[in-house]
Amino acid sequence: MAGDPDRPGPGRYDGLIVLMLLLLSGGLSQAVLEPQLCQRGKVLLVDDFEDLETVPGRWFFREQWTVAKGRMIRTAVPGENQRVFIKKPRYGNCIIELKVAFQGAGEIRVMTGTPGKYNAVVTLWPRGFRVTTARDQTIPHFPAIHGECAHQFEQGRFYPVMIEIHGEEILVRVGDEKHVVVGRHPILARERDYFALQVDQPGAAFDEVRLVSASGRTDGWPAARGEFEKLQAQRPWLPHEAAEQQKIREMIARDQLYRGSEKFRGKVARVEECKAAAARQFPEVFRTVKERRKDIAVERKRLTAEDPAYRALRDAINKLKRAEIDLLHLLHPGLKELSEAQYHAALARARFESREATALQMVVANQKVMAGRMRIRYPQLEKTNEDLLAEGRAARAKVAGTPGFKQVIRAVAEAVQAEKEAVMKAAESLVMVFAEEKTNQ
Repeated sequence: MAGDPDRPGPGRYDGLIVLMLLLLSGGLSQAVLEPQLCQRGKVLLVDDFEDLETVPGRWFFREQWTVAKGRMIRTAVPGENQRVFIKKPRYGNCIIELKVAFQGAGEIRVMTGTPGKYNAVVTLWPRGFRVTTARDQTIPHFPAIHGECAHQFEQGRFYPVMIEIHGEEILVRVGDEKHVVVGRHPILARERDYFALQVDQPGAAFDEVRLVSASGRTDGWPAARGEFEKLQAQRPWLPHEAAEQQKIREMIARDQLYRGSEKFRGKVARVEECKAAAARQFPEVFRTVKERRKDIAVERKRLTAEDPAYRALRDAINKLKRAEIDLLHLLHPGLKELSEAQYHAALARARFESREATALQMVVANQKVMAGRMRIRYPQLEKTNEDLLAEGRAARAKVAGTPGFKQVIRAVAEAVQAEKEAVMKAAESLVMVFAEEKTNQ
C-alpha cells in the first residue's frame, strides 16, 4: 500500500521527536544573532563547558557555581548576588556572546569592568532586560541607563545574548533582532580587565560563552543603528513602581547634565569640595566602611608580624579548617577526583550531607571554640559593617553640637541641594513612557 504523502514517515517522526525533546529541555535557542555593530576580530575565549579540564583555567569558581552536563550552573547553595568571573581578561572593543537560562533566579547580570571600576552591565530579569554603564570617577562619569526592553524568559529555556561594544557605542540583543537596546557613552571607550556573570539567587545556567575582540565597525552600522534607535524610541520602558520610575529619570538626567552642562559640573565639583573639606576636619565622622575595613586589614598584618599569640590562634583555626576538608575527603572519596569547576559545589554538598557525622561535628565544634577565642582576644578584627557604621555615628554624636561641624554640614547640605534641584528640574523635562504592570486574571 502506498504511503500518504502528507503523513510523516519514520524518519520525519524521528526529526519531530528530536525537535520536541530539544524544546522541552530548553536546548533550542531563538534566532542565531550575528554582529551588527562590530566586525569579528581575534577570539579571546570560547567555552561550551564540555571540557572540564580547561574550564578552571579560565574561570574562578566558588561553591555557588559548578559545571554539569556541558553547562555552567548557579547552584542551590545559598548566597545573594554570587559571581563567577574570568581570570585576568584583557579586552577593549568586543563582542560578547552567551546563552542564558533562568532556572529560579530573579536577576542575571553580565558585567564588564575597567581597572578598579565597573563599565557596561547588562541586567536580565524574567520580564526583560536593561543596559547600563557604571559610575567611574577616574574619567569621571555618573551611572547611566541606556534603555530597557521587555522580554519574557521561559524558565529553563536558553536564550542567546549578544553584547557589542565599539568606542562609545553599545548594542545589546536578546533572542532576536527585535529585542534590542542601543546606547552611547564616553565611559565605554576604555580597555577592560573584568568579565563576570552574577546571579541574585539559585538558579541559572549559561552556555557557549564567547569573547571576541572587535576589529572595527561593520559597514552597515550607521543604517542599522538608525533602525535600532527607531525601534527603541517606539516602545515603552519596563513597568516600575512610581518611586523607581523617578529614580530612573533622575539617574538619566544627572548623567546627561554632567556630560552636557559645564554649570552642572561646577555644582558637582562644589559638592565634592564640601565633602572633602568636611572629611579633612572630621575624619572619624566621614570615614567609609571600606576605609575602616582597610584599617582592620592593616591591623591583621601588624598582629601577624608582632604577636605570637595571634599567629598561634590563626594557625590553629586554619589547621582545623584543613582537618575538616580532609575528613570530608575521607567520607566522600570521589571529591579529590573532581575538576575545580565541580569541586567547590560538591564539597558544599558533602558538608551538608555529612553534618550528622560525629567526627565532623567535633571538628566544627573545635573550630567554633577557637574562633570564639579569637573574637574575645582580638575583637577589633571581628567587626561587622553595622559595627563600623556605629563607629561613625558615635563619632558624629560627639561633635554634632559644635559650631565647626554645623558649618561644614550646612555647606555640604546646600551644595547637595543645589545639585539635586538641577537634577529634579531636568528629570521633569524627560519624555519617558513606562509600561503598566500586567496583572494575572
